[in-house]
Amino acid sequence: MEPGKIVTYFDKDKITSGICLEMKGHRLHLLSEHNRETNLNLNRVIYSSDKIVNMKLSKEKLLKTLKTTISKEEELKESINTEELWNLLQGEEESFDLHYIAEIAFGINPTSEQSAATLRALFEDKIHFRFKEGKFKLYTPHQVQQILMKLQRDAERERELEEGSSWLRKKWDGIPVEDPPKKDQYLALLRELAIFSSESPHYQKGRQLLKRANLTDPDAPFTLLVKMGELQENENLLLSRYGISTQWTPEALEEAEDIYRTFNLQLLSLKNTRRDLTSLKTFSIDSETTQDIDDALSVEVKGTSYQVGIHIADAAHYIIPGSHLDREAHERITSIYLPEGKIPMFPPLLSEDVLSLVEEKERLAISIIISFDSSNEIKEFDIFPSIVKVHRRYTYTQSDKQINSDKNLSYLLHLAQHLRKKRIKAGALLLPIPELIIKVDEQKAIQVSKRERENPSEIIISELMILTNWLCARFLQEKGVFLIYRNQSEPREIVEGAGKDNLFLNYKQRHLLNRVNLSTIPGNHSSLGLKPYSTFTSPIRRYLDLIAQRQLKSALIVYMKPHSEEELKQLIIDTEINHTKSTLVHEQRHRYWLVKYLEGKVGETLAALVLNHSLNRCELLLTDYLLEVSIPSSPADSFSPGSTIEVKLERADAQKELIRVVPTKR
Repeated sequence: MEPGKIVTYFDKDKITSGICLEMKGHRLHLLSEHNRETNLNLNRVIYSSDKIVNMKLSKEKLLKTLKTTISKEEELKESINTEELWNLLQGEEESFDLHYIAEIAFGINPTSEQSAATLRALFEDKIHFRFKEGKFKLYTPHQVQQILMKLQRDAERERELEEGSSWLRKKWDGIPVEDPPKKDQYLALLRELAIFSSESPHYQKGRQLLKRANLTDPDAPFTLLVKMGELQENENLLLSRYGISTQWTPEALEEAEDIYRTFNLQLLSLKNTRRDLTSLKTFSIDSETTQDIDDALSVEVKGTSYQVGIHIADAAHYIIPGSHLDREAHERITSIYLPEGKIPMFPPLLSEDVLSLVEEKERLAISIIISFDSSNEIKEFDIFPSIVKVHRRYTYTQSDKQINSDKNLSYLLHLAQHLRKKRIKAGALLLPIPELIIKVDEQKAIQVSKRERENPSEIIISELMILTNWLCARFLQEKGVFLIYRNQSEPREIVEGAGKDNLFLNYKQRHLLNRVNLSTIPGNHSSLGLKPYSTFTSPIRRYLDLIAQRQLKSALIVYMKPHSEEELKQLIIDTEINHTKSTLVHEQRHRYWLVKYLEGKVGETLAALVLNHSLNRCELLLTDYLLEVSIPSSPADSFSPGSTIEVKLERADAQKELIRVVPTKR
């Protein structure tokens, strides 16, 4: 190619022109229209004009000549109607060279500028022509229609982006603005992003909209929705993320109302078929806020023996397999207790009334009466459907105050301590770790406190419920009734000294426990020191306890049909999925409110227990709040596992799930 020729070539999928300064082999040395000298492979040239520029001109004049030529080509390009060309060429060959199309556009023997103008027009037309192997091919009418539709969608998308991003930006800045027609779509997109983040099916679309509005913070969707009054500042989006409903279907509520309305009639009709224990001095022990009371106790002296009664609310009588209430409980799997309130497994009409062992109200129950000899060993036990009435409701605090003065409570504590010693001897691991209590009132004021789990009344309830679960599981195993057992293999390692009043060793041991597995085959529960083991004592709060109660009743009542082993195996699969979601909501929401509380403690010095120290990280437990955090560290830091250090709370941000502490000393 001669020096001075004007060529047109591809440059990043765009048409660019340049003057050939020199050619070596198959490579051209060019001066581009952007005033850059560049080397170009000859096969990238798509058009070479007949015009040759005088190479004796200065670089500035060469560039001016090139731009003048390009300007003429652009002017000529405007006279070309590519759609008309496409229509004229229909029915001829499938592909055409540039010269032929230029002749159609400008007549015989088109000039270099006319050919180059045709080239530019065809390349800008993305609807009718495409360039392939040095020639222009026509899109078919169907393809053209598809392209036009796509361009229309793209244009609409661009209008949406511009409209939506402008609106969102003004909302963010607090500038009054009229709501756009697609307001609801933008809000739905923001809500989806706030709930699911990068897992949202429309994540890219949402992020593009926010980026256009210059809102790139990951929390922008949530913050915007709060600014617009669409969400509360402390909105629990976890429920939407994990598909947990706080409402019941109309059908389930109708069933609950039917149960409530006919309750007294049912109670009356069952007087002759159940053992009437309403005269038995029965009492319940629960926390101050508990309203769904699953269990109650009774104590009677029979000669040299004590008869201890554990009475469990008979939820299985009302919740029929396959009913709407049953299906919804199956989905929920458990009641979820959150700092701002609970999400019960059953409507409050049932969970806090008909099913609950309410003080001074007759209720249906499954009772287990256990006879203990003078050495607190089990002589015999009996399980049967009953009608009970709780004569006294104790809170844990009230019960603790009367332990020494009330002979029944005093005996139960003595019995519970004996049962606990037997379990420890059988290999049970007791890891006393306090419970952190977080409460949030209607004004969003947060209260945080710690409760020791080893108070006398809590020991009574804990040991008697464990005993009941074990006896009922053993009873069904002997009867050959299928059951979902809770099995746990031995710990991966035994920490010497764990189980005593040593928070570090107990945390260390807890991390070495194996998870509890659900199975229709009975096994050992190592942490409890019992075999077999299942749970029956919370049928109002836990779906598996309701299932276990049904299996128990099928062994007690001839006409009741138990769940099959296949049904139980499927339930195990469902439970693991749904229970994981409930656990995540519980844990993450408690952490949210705790970090929210700590936002007001920034700058304070806190005590921290060193749990582990590796090469570059140190795991800590903020002992006042039982919150695990980590800090950067180095081998030079003298952080010894088990020791307590002081840290300064530098930052806490509940929405970002962020907490940062730094040691006060290294």
